[in-house]
Amino acid sequence: MHSRFFNEAVFELLLYPDTPLLVKAGGEGVEALDPTLPDMSFVRLRQVGGEEVPFIPGSSFRGVLRSHAERLVRSVKKEEACDPLNHKERESWNLKTACLVKDKDKGPEAYRKVCYICRLFGTTGLASRVRVGDFYPEKEPVCSTRYGVAIDRVTGAVAKGPFEMEVVTDGSFRGTITLRNFTLGQFGLLSAALLDIGEGLVPIGFGKSRGLGRVRLEVKRLAIYTLRSPEGALWGVGALCEEEVRKEFRLPPAERERLDLGAKDAAKKGIYHVLSAAGEEAVRWMEKAVPRWLEEIA
Repeated sequence: MHSRFFNEAVFELLLYPDTPLLVKAGGEGVEALDPTLPDMSFVRLRQVGGEEVPFIPGSSFRGVLRSHAERLVRSVKKEEACDPLNHKERESWNLKTACLVKDKDKGPEAYRKVCYICRLFGTTGLASRVRVGDFYPEKEPVCSTRYGVAIDRVTGAVAKGPFEMEVVTDGSFRGTITLRNFTLGQFGLLSAALLDIGEGLVPIGFGKSRGLGRVRLEVKRLAIYTLRSPEGALWGVGALCEEEVRKEFRLPPAERERLDLGAKDAAKKGIYHVLSAAGEEAVRWMEKAVPRWLEEIA
């Protein structure tokens, strides 16, 4: 199915730290070489001109997004969310082993045999429908230093420290998430996970148990693209593909793959698109689609 285009949703997001935020740099030992750096530094990217700025890698945000989506699905139907880190031939506690796709499995067969989460986020041998880009600073981040210590569990004294953590306390980061060839349930599940992160229910980065990492998400724009006129509605892939494709991939029937949005659509270069007028309208569309993932896995 990845070789064809049926529909696509593009979320343009702004991320604001509500509490201090730290996404640690992966270079172990750099702080020891440069004593001026904090013990835990925020990950940085070098821009044109040589300046390094904090940013949030797409892989870091994607990990939190998938993990929370797994948690939501397991709460309803645990066999539809595997443990992607457990590749053993036995099931871990209360979790299904990771979905594995063999080389001989063709597209429809590979799609049918994996769990609901892997159909959306992908697994080894099956590409993801979700693409998460890096979040780059739009408003210059304000960085500060936070201190911590390790306590000896026997004496109650300081065992190690103090150590320094570089955190972002203010600013904004802009990023884009793309969802392609999706069912309405998959769109609803991704929307539910994003809304929960945006409400501060799911922290990101380092130090979650210390109160770090709670963020606020603002949906600046939501754009939906199709090859046929959506008539002001959101169409799932089951309503846009042929009957043969729908049966091979076991997609929802066409009559269940339509969600009225009451929006205007337009065409450009042969592709129809529906654009949210403002962030509030995009959130309403997402909230309207959230119940569809519950219906789809049931």
